[in-house]
Parts: sequence; structure tokens; C-alpha cells
Amino acid sequence: MISLKDIAIISGLLAVLFGIMSVIISMLNRKRYKEICALYLKNFDSLPWATQIYDNVNSLYVKSAYGMKTDFIFRPLIWNKKSSFSKNDDKDFIRGLPQRLIRPFYIEYFITAVSFVFFITTAILVFIVTHK
Repeated sequence: MISLKDIAIISGLLAVLFGIMSVIISMLNRKRYKEICALYLKNFDSLPWATQIYDNVNSLYVKSAYGMKTDFIFRPLIWNKKSSFSKNDDKDFIRGLPQRLIRPFYIEYFITAVSFVFFITTAILVFIVTHK
């Protein structure tokens, strides 16, 4: 019989696995990110301010940098709203980009969300196991 502790361990391992996958896919998305930035610049003449500021910041050291610099991509794709940091109404532009550019960002978001769910589940299970 599988114990709650075993489920917590499996959940934790899955959280780490999906977390690593999320980091890898975000690294693979750098080329697409640069391509989207070039198209955005061509269409709107300037990038959102957070994208300009955090463009060359290493996201592994500044945790919020990646989210802020890619907000102009994820917010229109996932929430169907314009970027928080943009003065342009860029939602239709981002959603209208070719699927080869935006599909990997949907995948990245999904993998990151799954990792987050497993991390939360693991935390809850560890709390339950330690407070039995």
C-alpha cells in the first residue's frame, strides 16, 4: 500500500521534473522571444518598458525578470489582455503571430503551471504527514 509520505515524495519529484522542463523550454524559447521582440519593434516602434529593462538580465538570478520581460507575450496569450507594461494595445498583435512562434510559449506556461501545482500539492502533503 502506498503511504501519504510516498505520494508526497512522488509529487515532489514530479514538481522538480516539471520545474526543470520549464527552465529548459524557457531557454529554448529565447530565439522565439528575440524574434517576437523584433516583430513587435517593427510594428510598435518600441518594446514595453519592462522588456527593455530586463532584456539582458540573467533570469536565474533575478527571479522576477523573466516574468516581467515576457509579460507582453504571456498576458495576451493566456489572459487575452494587453501587457501590463506596454503603452500599446498589443493583445491582437501577439495573438495573431504565427503558431510556430506562440505555441511554445503556451507549452511553457502549461509546464510551469503543472510544476507549480505539484509543488503546492507536495507542500500540503508534507504538512499533513508532519502534523499527523
